Amino acid sequence: MMVSKDRKVVVDFEPLSRRSYILPNKNFYELLIHSGIYIRSLCGGKGSCGKCRVLFQKGLEFINPITKIELEFLSKSDIEEGWRLACQCRLNNNSIIHLEEQEPPQFRIFLPEELLFEDFKILTSGRDRGVKFKPNIKKFHLYVEKPSLKKPLSDLERVIASLNKEIGKLENHKRFETDYEVFKKIPDVIREKDHEITVTVLNNKRIIDCESGNTVDANFGIAIDIGTTTIVGYLINLNDAKTYAIASCLNPQTAFGEDVVSRITYISSNKNGLQQLNSIVIEALNDIIKKVCEKARIQASQIYEATIVGNSVMHHIFLNITPKFIGLSPYVPALQHSINVNANNLNLNMSKQGNVFVLPLIAGYVGADTIGVMLSSGIGKEDEITLALDVGTNGELVIGNKEFLATGSCAAGSALEGAHIAHGMRAAAGAIDSVKIDPKTLDVSYTTIKSKPPMGICGSGLIDSVAEMLKAKIISRSGHINKELFDQERFIRNENNLEFILANDTETSIDRPITISQKDIREIQMAKGAFFSGARLILQYLKRMYNSEASISQIFLAGAFGNYINKENAKFIGMIPDIPNEKIFQIGNAAGIGAQHALLNIDLREKAHELLKKTHYVEIAIEANFQKEFAQAMYFPHMNLDLFPSLNEYKHIPKR
Repeated sequence: MMVSKDRKVVVDFEPLSRRSYILPNKNFYELLIHSGIYIRSLCGGKGSCGKCRVLFQKGLEFINPITKIELEFLSKSDIEEGWRLACQCRLNNNSIIHLEEQEPPQFRIFLPEELLFEDFKILTSGRDRGVKFKPNIKKFHLYVEKPSLKKPLSDLERVIASLNKEIGKLENHKRFETDYEVFKKIPDVIREKDHEITVTVLNNKRIIDCESGNTVDANFGIAIDIGTTTIVGYLINLNDAKTYAIASCLNPQTAFGEDVVSRITYISSNKNGLQQLNSIVIEALNDIIKKVCEKARIQASQIYEATIVGNSVMHHIFLNITPKFIGLSPYVPALQHSINVNANNLNLNMSKQGNVFVLPLIAGYVGADTIGVMLSSGIGKEDEITLALDVGTNGELVIGNKEFLATGSCAAGSALEGAHIAHGMRAAAGAIDSVKIDPKTLDVSYTTIKSKPPMGICGSGLIDSVAEMLKAKIISRSGHINKELFDQERFIRNENNLEFILANDTETSIDRPITISQKDIREIQMAKGAFFSGARLILQYLKRMYNSEASISQIFLAGAFGNYINKENAKFIGMIPDIPNEKIFQIGNAAGIGAQHALLNIDLREKAHELLKKTHYVEIAIEANFQKEFAQAMYFPHMNLDLFPSLNEYKHIPKR
């Protein structure tokens, strides 16, 4: 039975005071998403993460009974209090007739603080080696000759003649093309200030805008890094290469899945899935454009070019191209080379005839963001063999120098960003981001982002926790919790798991302790094992290709995770090779810096293609030694301690 059309089932979401209407064919998770309330679900509403906990304060009797999935994540007391998983709750068909008798709102649902996106720590900076300034966009201030009966040249011919005179170096006006929309503007614009105009030229051959008067100073471009989790935009003046404003946001697509595979699945299983994810990312980009324009006090129409990086799936969704075949063997993207697209065709709120340059992809799971890292880090110019590691929701590795380059990807970053970790979360206010454990008393000290009471633990805190647990002999090299410590008050034992308490319930903002469990340690082992074994397998590939031994001499850690982690602890748990700390460089948002470089120097766009041609792609998971290397890398720091000669503390840490 359906709810009658003149009667609506009203849901109030608190503490947001947001009101929505639910239909029998939607669950409450879908209602949240379609209401624009983006939450910390890590699985995109599939019921596998248990993060979308909501408290029904009213209307619990009108939804379906508790499900098997909910029993895995909710305790008996949780259920008694009215906690449910939003993705598992729908209107109970047998109760719909009674809902019509209720005064709205029929449902009142409380959204706990840890569920909502707020105060996220988004990395916008990075190490910039500098770049020669050679922009693709130029503006020219012109005084156009007026027409006469003796010389009745068209408006466009006179504009081009003036432009050629101003530039001087170009052969003739035939080199210039003029966009239709610009041509329509010229008659009025040219006469508005007595034939004084400014024209905007793309790549020295195409007029993309025409304005009255002198607007040469207002010449801007924007570089954008579309990450799986975050989006960052950099507004740059294309006259002087100065950055005028930076804005960032969480990628709203996270509500449809934590990682790229989840989003591919959503698109493949929903008729309008691609359009939906494309629309919300374009909306997010336009919001970033609005913010940077407000900061710089310019008009969005004065942004004439954008350069875009992102992984292959983000790239496809941005361009409104289905990414579903990236998720199917042999995992190929729709295109690899770079592409120039008119901004108007993408619905970006910038100059209508502005150019959008999207950097090339390397493979299905190594995208334009990796090209950005390679451009900005200069790894292809290094003498020493270098490992560039970009740790995000998805992880990419590049190994090489000026002689050769090879790259691959591993699905390990999501655990390090909170997925599959009981109290895991992204780097936001209240996330535990550093940990110290007294090896004698097992007392824990920690810091949180923005010094708020802890509500979870982010990637840098997870790395610290595991390293400290090893040093305190709470866990062995195989990752097992020390049974001799089970009676310590810092441990919680339940039917399925054993947990070590980082923060007691009296310290947290979620009224329950924050812990690291045996299962969580396994997730960290798999993540760090994927990165280390991936690096080993790429080195083995290079040995086959060039018939010579290669070893890593320096490391570039890119991305937010790579920027904030304790690099000594990352080495201690065996996530990265054992090289001197002074040879490990944290280079920040290298992908975003690469997008900026492509905006600032048109020649680097060709360089991006050269990198694409030069770089070998390694499908890590099908390498012959994959299983063996991965299994050995699951140990802390590795089954073979000879690979970590500087870590003397391991002499005292048991293997099992």
